[in-house]
Amino acid sequence: MATDGIMDEAHFWALRLVFDTAALVLIWLVQLVIYPAFLHYHGEGFRAWHPVYTRRVTYVVMPIMLGQLALYGWLALAPLRWDIGLNLVLVLTAWAITFLRAVPLHGALDTEAEHLPLVAKLIAVNWWRTGLWTVVWGLTIVALLVQ
Repeated sequence: MATDGIMDEAHFWALRLVFDTAALVLIWLVQLVIYPAFLHYHGEGFRAWHPVYTRRVTYVVMPIMLGQLALYGWLALAPLRWDIGLNLVLVLTAWAITFLRAVPLHGALDTEAEHLPLVAKLIAVNWWRTGLWTVVWGLTIVALLVQ
């Protein structure tokens, strides 16, 4: 892939693998461990922990999401490859689900007295993001292998 001397091919693949693998590991950790753990908190314990969790996890999640989005946005400015275009659409879809569905559910979790039904909704919504970021990672691996 020509990148006008700013990034050689090895750096391009390294950044893709870093951001896509980080997103993959993070989303599966959230889906299989973190969100289900919310079901084991009760009452005031959950209401005290959830705002702390959301603030702290943002420091981990946002660099990964912003880095991945910036990388694919930048790569889309070069002559577009099928895998870059498709991954950009998938990442943008994951962002839309994050900010249109998951973030509002987290906001509601901070105010609702009964959090268990909202956690169940959050887990269901998160399966979409888990699938999307899994496909992004898979496409990156496939593209790397067939290049």
